[in-house]
Order: sequence, then structure tokens, then C-alpha cells
Amino acid sequence: MTKMKFAFAAMAALIGVGGAYASKPSSKPSTVHTWRDINNVTQMIGTTADAEAACPGSDVFCLRAADASSLIVKQLQ
Repeated sequence: MTKMKFAFAAMAALIGVGGAYASKPSSKPSTVHTWRDINNVTQMIGTTADAEAACPGSDVFCLRAADASSLIVKQLQ
């Protein structure tokens, strides 16, 4: 019975790690995005590095990629 519990725990751990890896946004530095501010107004079209350099805000949230909502840029300190 202990081996069975261990097998299920190992499978659950692998599924959890695989799900976390699959949900991570993969954005290459050279990928061009349309960047929008918190009011959903388009601010610029460019790469992630361009968005970090031209970030108009000073808050934690600065710009969000329109095509990848989990890709958020904040102002460089």
C-alpha cells in the first residue's frame, strides 16, 4: 500500500511541475508585442526590452502585452 501511495504522489508531483512549466509565458527578447497601459490604451509596439526602456509609469504595473496578457513589464529601477 505504501508503494502505491508513493507512486500516486510521484505522478501528482510530475503533473504539477509539468503544468507550471506549460503555463509559464515564453517570450523571446526579439518578439514584437503591442504594449498597452493599465487603461488598455496602446502605448507602443516593440520588444520587451523596448517596453522596459520606454515604460511611462512608475508603478509596479507599467505595460501589458496585448497578445500575452501574462507578460507584464514594470519600470526599470
